[in-house]
Amino acid sequence: MLDRIVIDNFATIEHLSFDLGSGLNIITGETGAGKSVLVTAVSTVLGDRADTSMVRTGSDKASIQIAGTKAGEDVVLSREIMAGGKSVSKLNGELVTLGQIRDFCRDWVDIHGQYDNQQILDPENHIRITDRYRSEALSPELEKLRSLYDEYKSAQKEYEDLLKAEANAVQQKDYYSFEYKYINDLGLYPGEDDELMERLAMMKNSSKIYQSVRSAYDALQGSDSEGNPSVLEELSRAASDLSDAGSYSEQVSSMAAQSYDAYYALDDVASGLRDILSSLNFSEADMDEVSGRLAVIEDAKRKYRKSIDEILAFRDELGAKLNMMQNFDSEKKHLAEAAHKAYAVLKDQASHVSELRHIVASRLESAIIKELGDLEFANTGFRIDISRLDEIGPLGFDKVEFLISTNPGDPLMPLTKIASGGEISRIMLAFKRIIGETDNVETMIFDEIDTGISGRTALVVGKKLSEIAGHRQIISVTHLPQIAAYGNDNYLISKSIDNDKSYTSIDHLDDDSKIRMIATLFSGSSDSENALQAARELVDSTR
Repeated sequence: MLDRIVIDNFATIEHLSFDLGSGLNIITGETGAGKSVLVTAVSTVLGDRADTSMVRTGSDKASIQIAGTKAGEDVVLSREIMAGGKSVSKLNGELVTLGQIRDFCRDWVDIHGQYDNQQILDPENHIRITDRYRSEALSPELEKLRSLYDEYKSAQKEYEDLLKAEANAVQQKDYYSFEYKYINDLGLYPGEDDELMERLAMMKNSSKIYQSVRSAYDALQGSDSEGNPSVLEELSRAASDLSDAGSYSEQVSSMAAQSYDAYYALDDVASGLRDILSSLNFSEADMDEVSGRLAVIEDAKRKYRKSIDEILAFRDELGAKLNMMQNFDSEKKHLAEAAHKAYAVLKDQASHVSELRHIVASRLESAIIKELGDLEFANTGFRIDISRLDEIGPLGFDKVEFLISTNPGDPLMPLTKIASGGEISRIMLAFKRIIGETDNVETMIFDEIDTGISGRTALVVGKKLSEIAGHRQIISVTHLPQIAAYGNDNYLISKSIDNDKSYTSIDHLDDDSKIRMIATLFSGSSDSENALQAARELVDSTR
């Protein structure tokens, strides 16, 4: 329920603050006084889109606050719209997004305006309106249906993607086969180019390398021309001598061990040098062979603009694609079966949802017919027509459309065929009454629900609003005295001009002011005794 509305610098409103009653709140005022601005401000704080045109000329920002209770808990909701374009929403002082605001307000405040009339005329919305009625049993099944629909669409997409891949692969198969064979025949292995480059460098510098390696080897392993011992021979003798003396000294023993380690390390070096010397016997043909192999590798690297590792990875990728082509039939069968199973489960759930929806629709039909009868639709026929679509969607395979006949003997016709704005307003009121009760919305706001009606029909609508207000708070903007007369709390909104600027104000009316306001709605003047008498009689008739 809403307790208070405070609006500052919003359009023509400089400042507006008023409290609301818990029953039927009626807001009246002359055309252009600001009734629509007030409703727009409330819609904005409840999560509707905002723009800078809503900020009062000359102000830095507009602000709207509403205070009330939801499920017994205090609620303060506010929104500020900056002249620069930004807006800020807060719920109980905490910053929130518009999405969070809309979710919070969904079962708290419902605003009905002329746009809602257009919504109910659109058959696309009829299935959603039906599903909202007594949705305790249907809602979880609808959620399951949506989940199964997503699973089916995902399985179907996998299958379709494979078909596209197959069609593309057939076109590319010759290319894949050629490139795979070409790379495979190259016989590449990782690091081959670096290895060959190093080998070629050795071949080109083999003479210089041979002399250096030979000299080092002779120093380590060989004896000179005068018969002097080699480095390894001298080191072996030194290590042996130290070993003999090591029994007398731990320090000498340690040095002996180090000497042996050095001997073995240099012996390994000498062996490696010997291997190098034996491999440095290159021929011109050997150099040509290495150079030729390097040329082949460099051509491949230029062709693919890849390193050897990347070329080999590309080959493996081609091989995987070729292998997949050979397995297309089995993979297609697997994915087709998965999609078929998903569809079968989805179809069963759609049938289950359809059965529940038919039950809900039957109950909603009865409830709407009763409400329409209360709203002066004599001998009205109403039916919720459910037919089957060719395909299953996220809401199932049902197509739902509201059919109505407002005159005895007339056939049931789609709701869209109704020409009278008054009839549409009353039908919408019937739906709001029924669906709103199911949704347990605490506050319902009606912006000119009286469009296209007058006289006795207006009295009926006023009475219906009063009945609804017995269970929840109602705020109704109206220009009809028959509806205003039912108000538990009545407000008069007015506009004044001062220094070429508009100012909107609102007054809570006492009993006498309420009579004068209704008299004004009757005759345009609150001084007419006949109008005042008619207003008194009208108000008395509503009690």
